[in-house]
Amino acid sequence: MIQIHAGGPKRPQVHVLGDFGPQAAQMIADAILATIQRTGRCRLGLAGGTTPAPVYAQLRELLPARVYPQLRVTWTDERVVDKVGHKPGDWEPFDPESNLRGAYAEWLSKVPMAPEHVLPLSLSGDVKAELLRFGKAFQEQFDGGLDIALLGLGADGHVASLFPGHPALAVDDIALAVHDSPKPPAARISLTLPVLKRAGTVIVLARGKGKAATIVRAMSGDADLPVTAFLDHPRAFFLLDAAAAQGLVTAALERMQPGA
Repeated sequence: MIQIHAGGPKRPQVHVLGDFGPQAAQMIADAILATIQRTGRCRLGLAGGTTPAPVYAQLRELLPARVYPQLRVTWTDERVVDKVGHKPGDWEPFDPESNLRGAYAEWLSKVPMAPEHVLPLSLSGDVKAELLRFGKAFQEQFDGGLDIALLGLGADGHVASLFPGHPALAVDDIALAVHDSPKPPAARISLTLPVLKRAGTVIVLARGKGKAATIVRAMSGDADLPVTAFLDHPRAFFLLDAAAAQGLVTAALERMQPGA
């Protein structure tokens, strides 16, 4: 693992991981344990998609059983899909595309995580009803905030289900519905940008060369990319594999050349 400075006026901590799954999971596990030691609990927002899957598989090995009574889990966004369950622990009926199913399959179903400590963003296809249910529960169970927010990074610079140029970026609430996502499925529910920015720690995960150019743009302060909103967060960490970091490494090497 190496740490690099991305350049530009804002410099979050950027870590290039040689073994992405285990190393990212160790950093997240350390953050969870430190939060619990400091406050007695940890309110964690999970990322969806394929990037965090190897991280979740490692977290189930790294976190001791004593942690789970003090851990509260929700998601930073969810895909509104047809096949859903009826309660958090009933994960197998969920559509394979749902973020809830991914996290349960890789992690939550294999550890002593009480279903009542898990707050799904969506349990049905009724978006309006789900937003009302989630908003109320998030205030009651999470005190309206997160200690740690995990965010996957899209090649277009989106995080959670907050896409470039979308009106959702301006919403100041707990969660919102996206009905026209440029990335299928079209219907999604997402935590809002203000809620994510208020998280105690923000961890952005990115794998693959398809993200490399976007990361360079983000680190240069490109305001068109939603992920850029986290560059000035006091505890923002970008965890990248070597392919995703390729552009940053090249730029750093160029700055080291004589006369640069």
